[in-house]
Amino acid sequence: MTSICNYSVLLQTPLLCGLRHEAIKRVALGNTQGFVTLTNLFRGQPRYGENGIYQKLQALRGCEISLRKGPLFEIRSPIAPQTVQRAALSNNGWQTESLASDEKMEEKEQQQPHLNVEQFFLPELRCHYPPKIHPDYAEIRAEIEPWMLEWKRPRTEEEKQFLLESNLQGVVCWTIPESTYKHRVLLVAKLITWICCFDDASDEVEQMGADSAAVNEINEYIRRVLEGQDSNQAIDRPDIQAVASVLRQLRADMSPRLHQLHADTLSRGLFSFETQADLRGKHAIPDLNTYISVRRKTFGFSHIQVMMQYCLGVELDDDTLQMECMQELHNAVADYIAWTNDLLSFRREYFQGDLQNLLSIVYFHHGGKLSFQAAVNQVCEMIRARERDFTRILNEILQSDLPARKPGLSTYLSNLPFVLSGHLHWYYTSARFHGIGHSMGERREGILHMHPEKTVLSPTTDDCGALQR
Repeated sequence: MTSICNYSVLLQTPLLCGLRHEAIKRVALGNTQGFVTLTNLFRGQPRYGENGIYQKLQALRGCEISLRKGPLFEIRSPIAPQTVQRAALSNNGWQTESLASDEKMEEKEQQQPHLNVEQFFLPELRCHYPPKIHPDYAEIRAEIEPWMLEWKRPRTEEEKQFLLESNLQGVVCWTIPESTYKHRVLLVAKLITWICCFDDASDEVEQMGADSAAVNEINEYIRRVLEGQDSNQAIDRPDIQAVASVLRQLRADMSPRLHQLHADTLSRGLFSFETQADLRGKHAIPDLNTYISVRRKTFGFSHIQVMMQYCLGVELDDDTLQMECMQELHNAVADYIAWTNDLLSFRREYFQGDLQNLLSIVYFHHGGKLSFQAAVNQVCEMIRARERDFTRILNEILQSDLPARKPGLSTYLSNLPFVLSGHLHWYYTSARFHGIGHSMGERREGILHMHPEKTVLSPTTDDCGALQR
């Protein structure tokens, strides 16, 4: 794949003129298919009010950048597919070519959807299944935090505090609380901690490097580690060596079949942004059913299933996993944890300029005929309905003869409710969603004020009563 070694040259193209270098990071990094979308450029913490960056995001949302053979790339807008910016490196430097007039481009840009939200009433979600923490949580956290800081190397005290308050290992300890294999929970918690940090680091040019080969090299190396072919091809980086060590330990501790499932699902998870990139390249705002289908694939629940089996000491056969009732049950779980994530991460994603979120999708799905508060209420009811679906399907399976006929299924099913309650609890309490020093551990309902750095909830008042309707 073509490598753009100096991403600063991209800033000279007409479509990208004025963007900060942090915003162009994913263009430089690229991905395995050779294209990225500009929506994904803004997943970090840029200040959109500076230098018109937010306005640039609104204008460029969904544009696709394709790397071609040789030093050539192309920028195409899905809402104006005939509008293409091409740039190539020649003897005279970077040359650009516009295939549509600026007036037409501006006219098309104005047709893109916008969402302005200052505050809304956030109802509390009460999961029917009470959360439960793993008994070794304190010991696991005490081991993982210094391990994480050693290779993560936060640059400021604020970054360090954010990492600690994010409690990345907590999601595993809340999700698989009844595992009797402490060392397995520890390994999985380390892996999930690294995946979260890797996702964040991919938004930082200074951390990931400025050329497109950086991410591809890491993903390829991880693939080799998973296949046991990495002995003489190490990447000399503390974060990569840390996860490589964890992956080797997992490979040694898993059965060949379970490890193959782990390798397949993890690889798909690391490259899952390609699917969303393709979606954004074709639709500025996808329809609701498309979004739900894609979200199931990109959220990573297939990997969670494998990690659950490993931590619980069970292995479900392919026939069991492919049964219609099990697929319906897993879809209900995947939807619940993805949709609650969308609800409680909306504030953060809103200020990142990302409208690939269920609240935004539902709002635009109704063509502006629905208030944003009504969209919030509808999403909350969708989440509650999905939990009811999960309970119904789970009870039907438990009352059948399947648990008696399928080894390990009863243990597996008894843990699934904790996936719902554990993720919800983590979403409410992690600084990853609410900022340093902020949590929704006690107050989970009220008027949510759209603050760019933290979750701010105030009690319901008469003045805001209309928001609830």
